[in-house]
Amino acid sequence: MASRMDEFRSFVSRYPHVRDEVVSGKRTWQNIYEDWVILGEENEIWKPYKKEEKKETIDLLSSENLKNIMGYIKKINPDSISKTLNTVQKVLQITQGIGNKPSSGMFNANYNSWWD
Repeated sequence: MASRMDEFRSFVSRYPHVRDEVVSGKRTWQNIYEDWVILGEENEIWKPYKKEEKKETIDLLSSENLKNIMGYIKKINPDSISKTLNTVQKVLQITQGIGNKPSSGMFNANYNSWWD
């Protein structure tokens, strides 16, 4: 069976904004613990401290966001993507060609023969 402190830790993990009250100096752990023991976890005072994961997920999938995403997708021009990829491919080929330059010994030989 879980101890009362384990139950309180579980409560804090479900209501993580309680920790912010302690960090900001507005309340103490002792004060929060006493309220939790006296009032219980289901009391209305804890609602502002509960995590709101579901709300964030719903906001991401809102119809307005989906409309915006579809608008961006409709604006994509496949021809411009193809041209950009071809340009990148040419730049990579040029870069690879520079990496395959002649050995430095050949430059030294040409330099020496020029001064001779």
